[in-house]
Amino acid sequence: MSQVVARDSVAADQLVYPWPFPVGPSIELACGQDEVAVLCPAWAVAANLGPGRHTWYSPDPSKPTAVYFVLTGPVQVDFDMMTQFPMPGSGQATMLRAHGSVLVRVADPALLVAQFVGLPFDRVNDGLMHSVSSSVERMLGKLLPRKAAMAGTVAVVADPATWPALVEELTQYNPTVGAVHGVAFVRFKQLAISVGDHNGWNQAIQEWQHNSSESTERGAAPSNPALVPPPVSQGPVLPVGTRVLVALADGLFHSAIVRQALQGYYELDVGDTGEMVWVPMGQVAPQV
Repeated sequence: MSQVVARDSVAADQLVYPWPFPVGPSIELACGQDEVAVLCPAWAVAANLGPGRHTWYSPDPSKPTAVYFVLTGPVQVDFDMMTQFPMPGSGQATMLRAHGSVLVRVADPALLVAQFVGLPFDRVNDGLMHSVSSSVERMLGKLLPRKAAMAGTVAVVADPATWPALVEELTQYNPTVGAVHGVAFVRFKQLAISVGDHNGWNQAIQEWQHNSSESTERGAAPSNPALVPPPVSQGPVLPVGTRVLVALADGLFHSAIVRQALQGYYELDVGDTGEMVWVPMGQVAPQV
Protein backbone atom coordinates (compact mmCIF):
# COMPACT_ATOMS: atom_id res chain seq x y z
CA MET A 1 0.00 0.00 0.00
CA SER A 2 1.35 3.44 -0.96
CA GLN A 3 2.34 5.93 1.72
CA VAL A 4 0.08 9.01 2.11
CA VAL A 5 2.04 12.25 2.32
CA ALA A 6 0.45 15.65 3.17
CA ARG A 7 1.21 18.90 4.98
CA ASP A 8 0.86 18.71 8.76
CA SER A 9 -1.93 20.97 10.06
CA VAL A 10 0.44 22.57 12.61
CA ALA A 11 2.48 23.88 9.64
CA ALA A 12 -0.49 25.37 7.78
CA ASP A 13 1.04 28.86 7.67
CA GLN A 14 4.60 27.86 6.79
CA LEU A 15 5.86 29.06 3.42
CA VAL A 16 7.70 25.75 2.98
CA TYR A 17 6.94 22.56 4.92
CA PRO A 18 9.45 19.74 4.32
CA TRP A 19 7.96 16.28 4.86
CA PRO A 20 10.10 15.06 7.80
CA PHE A 21 9.90 11.28 7.23
CA PRO A 22 11.46 8.95 4.63
CA VAL A 23 9.22 8.10 1.68
CA GLY A 24 9.12 4.94 -0.35
CA PRO A 25 9.41 4.44 -4.11
CA SER A 26 5.62 4.94 -4.48
CA ILE A 27 3.56 7.51 -2.57
CA GLU A 28 0.06 8.92 -2.44
CA LEU A 29 0.35 12.69 -2.08
CA ALA A 30 -2.35 15.22 -1.14
CA CYS A 31 -1.97 18.97 -1.84
CA GLY A 32 -4.26 21.65 -0.51
CA GLN A 33 -5.41 24.80 -2.28
CA ASP A 34 -2.70 27.45 -2.81
CA GLU A 35 -0.07 24.75 -2.46
CA VAL A 36 2.47 22.91 -4.61
CA ALA A 37 4.42 19.79 -3.68
CA VAL A 38 7.99 19.73 -5.01
CA LEU A 39 9.47 16.23 -5.20
CA CYS A 40 13.23 15.78 -5.13
CA PRO A 41 14.52 12.23 -5.75
CA ALA A 42 18.27 11.89 -5.18
CA TRP A 43 18.34 15.57 -4.02
CA ALA A 44 17.33 16.92 -7.44
CA VAL A 45 14.07 18.74 -8.27
CA ALA A 46 11.99 16.39 -10.43
CA ALA A 47 8.31 17.38 -10.27
CA ASN A 48 5.78 19.98 -9.10
CA LEU A 49 2.35 18.66 -8.15
CA GLY A 50 -0.54 21.07 -7.59
CA PRO A 51 -3.76 20.92 -5.55
CA GLY A 52 -5.46 17.54 -5.36
CA ARG A 53 -4.46 13.91 -4.78
CA HIS A 54 -1.63 12.33 -6.77
CA THR A 55 0.22 9.04 -7.11
CA TRP A 56 3.94 9.42 -7.69
CA TYR A 57 6.61 6.83 -8.51
CA SER A 58 10.30 7.53 -7.98
CA PRO A 59 12.45 7.28 -11.13
CA ASP A 60 15.23 5.76 -8.97
CA PRO A 61 13.85 3.74 -6.03
CA SER A 62 17.37 3.13 -4.72
CA LYS A 63 17.82 6.83 -3.89
CA PRO A 64 16.05 8.85 -1.14
CA THR A 65 13.25 11.27 -2.06
CA ALA A 66 12.52 14.58 -0.32
CA VAL A 67 9.09 16.23 -0.47
CA TYR A 68 8.51 19.95 0.10
CA PHE A 69 5.04 21.49 0.39
CA VAL A 70 5.17 25.11 -0.80
CA LEU A 71 2.41 27.67 -0.23
CA THR A 72 1.69 29.78 -3.31
CA GLY A 73 -0.66 32.20 -1.51
CA PRO A 74 0.51 35.25 0.48
CA VAL A 75 2.42 34.67 3.73
CA GLN A 76 3.11 37.37 6.35
CA VAL A 77 6.71 38.06 7.39
CA ASP A 78 7.55 40.46 10.24
CA PHE A 79 10.52 42.85 10.23
CA ASP A 80 12.12 45.11 12.82
CA MET A 81 14.96 47.44 11.76
CA MET A 82 16.96 49.82 13.97
CA THR A 83 19.74 52.11 12.77
CA GLN A 84 21.71 55.12 14.01
CA PHE A 85 23.25 57.93 11.95
CA PRO A 86 24.38 61.58 12.37
CA MET A 87 22.15 64.27 10.92
CA PRO A 88 24.05 66.47 8.42
CA GLY A 89 24.88 69.93 9.70
CA SER A 90 24.20 69.36 13.39
CA GLY A 91 25.99 66.02 13.61
CA GLN A 92 23.41 64.95 16.18
CA ALA A 93 23.12 61.16 16.56
CA THR A 94 19.67 60.06 15.45
CA MET A 95 18.08 56.64 15.77
CA LEU A 96 15.30 55.22 13.62
CA ARG A 97 13.27 52.08 14.17
CA ALA A 98 10.93 50.70 11.51
CA HIS A 99 8.85 47.64 12.26
CA GLY A 100 5.83 45.98 10.71
CA SER A 101 5.16 43.20 8.23
CA VAL A 102 5.10 42.40 4.53
CA LEU A 103 3.28 39.79 2.48
CA VAL A 104 5.28 37.56 0.14
CA ARG A 105 4.44 34.61 -2.07
CA VAL A 106 6.38 31.93 -3.89
CA ALA A 107 6.59 32.75 -7.59
CA ASP A 108 8.74 29.74 -8.58
CA PRO A 109 8.48 26.73 -6.21
CA ALA A 110 11.07 24.63 -8.05
CA LEU A 111 13.66 27.42 -8.08
CA LEU A 112 13.04 28.12 -4.40
CA VAL A 113 13.39 24.50 -3.29
CA ALA A 114 16.44 23.84 -5.47
CA GLN A 115 18.43 26.27 -3.29
CA PHE A 116 18.10 24.26 -0.07
CA VAL A 117 17.52 20.60 -1.00
CA GLY A 118 19.43 18.56 1.56
CA LEU A 119 19.50 21.18 4.33
CA PRO A 120 18.19 20.23 7.81
CA PHE A 121 14.38 20.08 7.68
CA ASP A 122 13.81 22.01 10.90
CA ARG A 123 15.59 25.12 9.62
CA VAL A 124 14.14 25.56 6.14
CA ASN A 125 11.10 27.73 6.85
CA ASP A 126 12.83 29.77 9.56
CA GLY A 127 15.69 30.42 7.15
CA LEU A 128 13.30 31.64 4.44
CA MET A 129 11.52 33.98 6.86
CA HIS A 130 14.87 35.35 8.04
CA SER A 131 15.97 35.87 4.43
CA VAL A 132 12.88 37.94 3.64
CA SER A 133 12.91 40.02 6.83
CA SER A 134 16.66 40.70 6.46
CA SER A 135 16.16 41.94 2.89
CA VAL A 136 13.40 44.34 4.00
CA GLU A 137 15.46 45.56 6.96
CA ARG A 138 18.56 46.19 4.82
CA MET A 139 16.54 48.29 2.38
CA LEU A 140 14.92 50.31 5.17
CA GLY A 141 18.30 50.77 6.89
CA LYS A 142 19.66 52.42 3.74
CA LEU A 143 16.67 54.32 2.39
CA LEU A 144 15.16 55.88 5.54
CA PRO A 145 18.38 57.55 6.81
CA ARG A 146 19.12 58.80 3.30
CA LYS A 147 15.68 60.41 2.98
CA ALA A 148 16.00 62.00 6.43
CA ALA A 149 19.51 63.30 5.68
CA MET A 150 18.47 64.79 2.32
CA ALA A 151 15.43 66.49 3.88
CA GLY A 152 17.35 67.64 6.96
CA THR A 153 14.63 66.27 9.26
CA VAL A 154 13.43 62.85 10.40
CA ALA A 155 9.83 64.04 10.01
CA VAL A 156 10.03 63.10 6.34
CA VAL A 157 9.87 59.43 7.42
CA ALA A 158 8.64 59.55 11.03
CA ASP A 159 5.49 61.67 10.56
CA PRO A 160 2.55 59.24 10.21
CA ALA A 161 1.03 61.55 7.59
CA THR A 162 3.93 60.64 5.25
CA TRP A 163 3.61 56.87 5.64
CA PRO A 164 1.07 56.11 2.87
CA ALA A 165 3.29 57.84 0.30
CA LEU A 166 6.41 56.32 1.86
CA VAL A 167 4.95 52.82 1.57
CA GLU A 168 4.19 53.43 -2.10
CA GLU A 169 7.80 54.52 -2.66
CA LEU A 170 9.26 51.59 -0.73
CA THR A 171 7.11 49.19 -2.73
CA GLN A 172 8.69 50.34 -6.00
CA TYR A 173 12.13 49.28 -4.75
CA ASN A 174 11.01 45.65 -4.23
CA PRO A 175 11.93 45.22 -0.53
CA THR A 176 12.54 41.46 -0.94
CA VAL A 177 15.00 41.75 -3.83
CA GLY A 178 17.79 40.54 -1.51
CA ALA A 179 15.89 37.45 -0.32
CA VAL A 180 16.24 33.92 -1.70
CA HIS A 181 15.34 33.45 -5.36
CA GLY A 182 11.80 32.35 -6.10
CA VAL A 183 10.10 34.53 -3.45
CA ALA A 184 8.12 37.54 -4.72
CA PHE A 185 7.07 40.66 -2.83
CA VAL A 186 3.29 41.24 -2.67
CA ARG A 187 2.85 44.35 -0.50
CA PHE A 188 3.46 45.96 2.85
CA LYS A 189 0.84 45.02 5.44
CA GLN A 190 1.90 47.18 8.42
CA LEU A 191 4.49 49.85 9.12
CA ALA A 192 5.40 52.04 12.10
CA ILE A 193 8.49 54.26 12.43
CA SER A 194 9.89 55.60 15.70
CA VAL A 195 12.61 58.20 16.33
CA GLY A 196 15.18 58.16 19.14
CA ASP A 197 18.31 59.88 20.42
CA HIS A 198 20.56 59.74 23.50
CA ASN A 199 17.50 60.39 25.66
CA GLY A 200 15.65 57.30 24.43
CA TRP A 201 12.89 56.42 21.98
CA ASN A 202 9.90 58.50 20.98
CA GLN A 203 7.63 55.56 20.32
CA ALA A 204 5.20 55.70 17.40
CA ILE A 205 1.67 55.97 18.74
CA GLN A 206 0.02 54.71 15.58
CA GLU A 207 0.67 52.28 12.77
CA TRP A 208 0.02 52.32 9.04
CA GLN A 209 -2.02 49.33 7.84
CA HIS A 210 -2.79 48.26 4.31
CA ASN A 211 -6.28 49.00 3.00
CA SER A 212 -7.48 45.62 1.73
CA SER A 213 -9.56 47.34 -0.98
CA GLU A 214 -6.35 48.45 -2.69
CA SER A 215 -3.74 46.34 -4.50
CA THR A 216 -0.01 47.05 -4.74
CA GLU A 217 1.00 43.58 -5.86
CA ARG A 218 4.39 43.30 -7.54
CA GLY A 219 4.13 43.53 -11.28
CA ALA A 220 1.02 45.76 -11.15
CA ALA A 221 0.93 49.52 -11.47
CA PRO A 222 1.11 51.41 -8.15
CA SER A 223 -2.34 51.63 -6.57
CA ASN A 224 -2.12 55.40 -6.29
CA PRO A 225 0.83 56.93 -8.15
CA ALA A 226 -0.42 60.40 -7.24
CA LEU A 227 0.80 59.80 -3.68
CA VAL A 228 4.38 60.09 -4.94
CA PRO A 229 4.29 62.70 -7.71
CA PRO A 230 7.16 62.59 -10.18
CA PRO A 231 9.47 65.60 -10.44
CA VAL A 232 8.14 68.41 -12.59
CA SER A 233 11.27 68.34 -14.79
CA GLN A 234 11.10 64.63 -15.62
CA GLY A 235 11.30 65.28 -19.38
CA PRO A 236 9.61 63.38 -22.22
CA VAL A 237 8.45 59.82 -21.61
CA LEU A 238 11.03 57.31 -22.82
CA PRO A 239 9.78 54.74 -25.36
CA VAL A 240 9.46 51.04 -24.59
CA GLY A 241 12.76 49.24 -25.12
CA THR A 242 14.97 52.18 -24.13
CA ARG A 243 18.05 51.15 -22.14
CA VAL A 244 18.31 53.30 -19.02
CA LEU A 245 20.14 53.72 -15.71
CA VAL A 246 18.06 53.63 -12.52
CA ALA A 247 18.97 54.41 -8.91
CA LEU A 248 17.68 51.68 -6.59
CA ALA A 249 17.50 51.28 -2.82
CA ASP A 250 21.06 49.95 -2.56
CA GLY A 251 22.35 53.39 -3.54
CA LEU A 252 23.78 52.13 -6.85
CA PHE A 253 22.85 52.71 -10.49
CA HIS A 254 21.61 49.66 -12.38
CA SER A 255 21.18 49.10 -16.11
CA ALA A 256 17.58 48.39 -17.08
CA ILE A 257 15.15 48.36 -20.03
CA VAL A 258 11.83 50.25 -20.13
CA ARG A 259 8.87 47.86 -20.44
CA GLN A 260 6.03 50.39 -20.06
CA ALA A 261 5.19 53.85 -18.71
CA LEU A 262 2.14 54.73 -16.64
CA GLN A 263 1.10 57.79 -14.62
CA GLY A 264 4.60 59.07 -13.88
CA TYR A 265 6.18 55.62 -13.40
CA TYR A 266 8.26 53.28 -15.52
CA GLU A 267 8.14 49.50 -15.32
CA LEU A 268 11.75 48.38 -15.76
CA ASP A 269 13.46 45.06 -16.41
CA VAL A 270 16.61 45.37 -14.26
CA GLY A 271 19.27 43.34 -16.04
CA ASP A 272 21.68 42.47 -13.22
CA THR A 273 18.94 41.38 -10.78
CA GLY A 274 16.37 39.91 -13.17
CA GLU A 275 13.64 41.88 -11.37
CA MET A 276 10.70 43.81 -12.81
CA VAL A 277 10.23 47.03 -10.79
CA TRP A 278 8.09 50.16 -10.92
CA VAL A 279 9.99 53.38 -10.19
CA PRO A 280 9.21 57.10 -10.47
CA MET A 281 10.32 58.59 -13.78
CA GLY A 282 12.62 61.01 -11.96
CA GLN A 283 14.87 58.10 -10.92
CA VAL A 284 15.53 57.05 -14.51
CA ALA A 285 17.98 58.43 -17.06
CA PRO A 286 18.80 57.20 -20.59
CA GLN A 287 21.94 55.09 -20.73
CA VAL A 288 24.46 56.53 -23.19
